[in-house]
Amino acid sequence: MAARTGAVVILVVAMVLFKGAASASQARADGPPTPEEYAAHVGGDAAIVPSGQLKIDNYKMQCGHRPTVLDNQLDDYGAAYPGFLILNPKLMSRISTPVKLWIFAHECGHQFRGPDEETADCFAVQRGRRQGWLTPDGLEEVCKFISPAKGDSMHVSGSHRCEYMRKCYEDPGIR
Repeated sequence: MAARTGAVVILVVAMVLFKGAASASQARADGPPTPEEYAAHVGGDAAIVPSGQLKIDNYKMQCGHRPTVLDNQLDDYGAAYPGFLILNPKLMSRISTPVKLWIFAHECGHQFRGPDEETADCFAVQRGRRQGWLTPDGLEEVCKFISPAKGDSMHVSGSHRCEYMRKCYEDPGIR
């Protein structure tokens, strides 16, 4: 899959592909990979950052007790497997702080709310507002980042996502 500007991909259902590409010793037969199995599978310089130890532009990031795998080979900015997040530091270095933090929070949203993209978007903007790192200007940076994205099988168009995120930002009751 080619990298898509402005799209954040969840890999929850990609386990089948992972198992197909990995040897029996690398993938567990009973479910998704562990962070260690994922890092071993992708190789290279993949690194596991324990929960609570990840910093993005001096912001301490946490998603419950879930670690984050840093994978420069990931074909998108971020992704999620059940139990851990994945970020591509090389791509993340090219974007603004509010967008980086939103991507992390979006992937964390998948951990707590499931695979629905709009729900993860809403989780991210509400978390950002509560924690103080997402301002109205920051939300506009996120929208500028994802607005060019066309819809696909997992995402509605970026402009539609922005419309919904603005509503979520204003109304904490929306889930």
